[in-house]
Amino acid sequence: MKVNSLISIFTAFFLVGVCQCIDIKTTWENVNYIRSVDLSRSYVKESCLIEAKNTGDKPQDEYYFTINDGFDIVPNVSVISVSMVDQPVAIDAIKVEHGVYKLKLPAPVAPNSKVDFKIRYVYIDSLSPLPNKMTMDGTQHLLVKMNKFAYSPYVTKTYTMTFTGILKGQEMELHLAGNQEQQFTENAPDLKPRVENKSLVYGPLLTDLQPYTVKPMGLLYEHNRPLAKVNNLERSVWVPASSTNNLAIEEYYELTNNAAELSTGFLRVDWMQGKYESNRNHWALSHLQFPYTDVNQFEDYYFTDLVGMVSTHSVNLNNLFLRPRFPLFGGWNYNFTLGWNNQIKNYIHKVNEEPDTYMVKFPLLNSIKDITYENVSLNFYLPESAEFVNVSSPIEFSSIEVDNELSYLDVSKGHVKVTLKYHDLFDDLSKIDVLLMFKYTQVNYWWKVMKISGFIFIGLTSYYLLSLIDVSIDKKDK
Repeated sequence: MKVNSLISIFTAFFLVGVCQCIDIKTTWENVNYIRSVDLSRSYVKESCLIEAKNTGDKPQDEYYFTINDGFDIVPNVSVISVSMVDQPVAIDAIKVEHGVYKLKLPAPVAPNSKVDFKIRYVYIDSLSPLPNKMTMDGTQHLLVKMNKFAYSPYVTKTYTMTFTGILKGQEMELHLAGNQEQQFTENAPDLKPRVENKSLVYGPLLTDLQPYTVKPMGLLYEHNRPLAKVNNLERSVWVPASSTNNLAIEEYYELTNNAAELSTGFLRVDWMQGKYESNRNHWALSHLQFPYTDVNQFEDYYFTDLVGMVSTHSVNLNNLFLRPRFPLFGGWNYNFTLGWNNQIKNYIHKVNEEPDTYMVKFPLLNSIKDITYENVSLNFYLPESAEFVNVSSPIEFSSIEVDNELSYLDVSKGHVKVTLKYHDLFDDLSKIDVLLMFKYTQVNYWWKVMKISGFIFIGLTSYYLLSLIDVSIDKKDK
């Protein structure tokens, strides 16, 4: 890794200080603040290991954490989680304002006592290629902008920041300008980087950091991979009414690539001669990788797009590989549908305590590796006349809709459709499950069977009666 001399970049911004508008008591002190930034993916994963000391004269059980921003450069925080270090106890993170969270500690901390906790959060749409256009054989570099210091409402005694997941990078000083008065911290401490264990490390800084210290910085690093993003995902699961063994699943993707754009026209000959697809080390998105799991085996899968069936797919090393009709360079889009069957026993179980009640346990995402999602709709199609009871999701959904949708052999209102809508997700969230409970009795099932049988009987009877009517035209003898 090489760390070159500082390069200046000018960008317009509006500096906001929402954190300073909240009445936060400065009864804490960050004795040690260790910050780690993972840049190996198409999004940013950040973790903060904080050792905090209660400097007040009363026990405290609330700590305010602010996202390390300070100049409105972190657009969308997807997920935040907090846990104790010395024990496996989760801490509730209550969002107060944009970028500000109130942590409710499991027990009050006595005066002059310390507590250790770890905060993890992910934010997306914060990486941009520089330059944003290049030739097919060029190497892509990404620019990430961030606050160089901890943007905390408390004094920080010791501070360390580490960048991981990069091979080559250089720091870029950001000179921010705009119509508003610049509010970044003047005379901020000087913090130089060093290379340690294939990571770029800043610190430790032993000088006290004052609350809300802001020092904008940029890091330009090599990342020759796509920045795949799904603008819209429709993920649907059809719960059968009968005792069939298969569960039908279908997904519709509106996919794009936010990587560098192609500066020249695309020639498939150049693409094949460069062997970019076989090397799989290029910023153009040439294949989609879906990992197999114990419960998800992609039985009888199909792959279609707006043109029709797509035959460029294969299964290799417990992964399903889909190849679009063309590689996706920066700014290119591709829409496709993936459908398959899975064993129903892996997803639906009967609730023992409740009669005629069933529980659906379904993954939030069937994720392509290294990808983000802007809008996700998770659709559960329950049997006709089923009763929706409740739903539980580890990730907060923006809205829930319960409606009906007609399908094959529906005889009344149609399937009960439960739709959960999410925003700003990423691939690792495929590891969590959404739980949905519904009721469906045997009476509902046999009543539908009788209705279908009745309609078939009426149709056949009508056909027979109509066949008895003589509608022939005979010639009359003259």
